Amino acid sequence: MAKFAIHNMDLYYNTFHSLKNINLELPEHEVSAFIGPSGCGKSTLLKSLNRMNDLVEGCKITGDIRLDGEDIYGDMDVNLLRKRVGMVFQKANPFPMSIYDNIAYGPRTHGIHNKAKLDEIAKFAGFRIVPMIFDEYGCLVPAPAEEKHPTSRRRF
Repeated sequence: MAKFAIHNMDLYYNTFHSLKNINLELPEHEVSAFIGPSGCGKSTLLKSLNRMNDLVEGCKITGDIRLDGEDIYGDMDVNLLRKRVGMVFQKANPFPMSIYDNIAYGPRTHGIHNKAKLDEIAKFAGFRIVPMIFDEYGCLVPAPAEEKHPTSRRRF
């Protein structure tokens, strides 16, 4: 059985048909590579494997995607899925939410819900990684991450 099995998958951004009839099996304990020109759908497909596209407005996925035989778009808990299926991209792919919520996403997924602790984590990450997200008083600026200046987004 394949680790990931994708059958008859189509992905749409509103009316744009981005991925068409994808059929692919990815074996366990092997390295797979997606190679192709910019804009051909490599990252779109990868983001579908841990449901990052769920947060993209107008994104619709049809077909069947299974991880260890279980439908990832069925009853599977998306947070548990994202714990099992991590992603590393060449450039930042923030969720369409504030920078604070992007920083706090991982700790929340791993059970940290205390606001003071999340604030501490976000402040540490902010001062070490993205100092531009703090205003002159040291408070987190809740601007959506994808709206940041391109230089700020790279640092994010």
